[in-house]
Amino acid sequence: MKKTMLALALVSLGTVANAQTAFSVNGQTISANAQKNIMTQLEARGVSDKKQQENMARALLIEQTVISQEARKQKIDQLPAVKEELAALKHRVYVNELLKKNVLDKKPTDKEINALYERAKDNYDPHEVKISHILVKDESEARDLIKQIQGGADFAKLAKEKSLDQATAKNGGGLPMVNVRQLQLPGLAEAAVSLNKGQLLAIPFKGTSGYHVVRLDDKKEVPFPSEADLKDQLVNIWKQEQSVKYLRELVQKAKISTAKGK
Repeated sequence: MKKTMLALALVSLGTVANAQTAFSVNGQTISANAQKNIMTQLEARGVSDKKQQENMARALLIEQTVISQEARKQKIDQLPAVKEELAALKHRVYVNELLKKNVLDKKPTDKEINALYERAKDNYDPHEVKISHILVKDESEARDLIKQIQGGADFAKLAKEKSLDQATAKNGGGLPMVNVRQLQLPGLAEAAVSLNKGQLLAIPFKGTSGYHVVRLDDKKEVPFPSEADLKDQLVNIWKQEQSVKYLRELVQKAKISTAKGK
């Protein structure tokens, strides 16, 4: 019996020691529960020391309360721009919490993941290319450069001297190896893949910024990754698509009518 009473006393003592005490800031009460919520967030972020949690939570709540009080005192909260910003912030919070509750905490089925994988696989192009280019304004200049290079002139040297693309000119016109889908100029991917390594495109390639002298430096085919390797990415895609679907359906279900007397 004595051991039981001692245990209860120790539990009670521990509860008192760990409890947060409500306090006030300029007459506004800050509850113990508000402090506890902040401490829980701090612990989730890696702050493990309880005393440090309590001090940080108290300091943060004091700062938030004082700033809020002063903003209301100066009627900052009544400014139209502030009202709009607060409304937008509230909307984002609502959206985030709705998605978390109704979509993000759920998991896709294996069938849904497989369907996403097959869709991505169907849209995949395995070709990757590494090209070098020289960008000039006029087609005639581009044709002249092609002749010089075909006659033995150094491509990299001409790129450094002539190319309008300063980002690549310093590297002799070289671009990194990329998937052909990442080449922004329409038709360039097809033209590059058709070349052999080291081959120069026989005619200038017309782009939005001028004419390109193009050489294929390397090319390869990269197999599509396995479903297991893409699992995390596929789950994220599923969540994104389901989030859009959920929000769209909410709007579609809304009853919209003309307000009377307005």
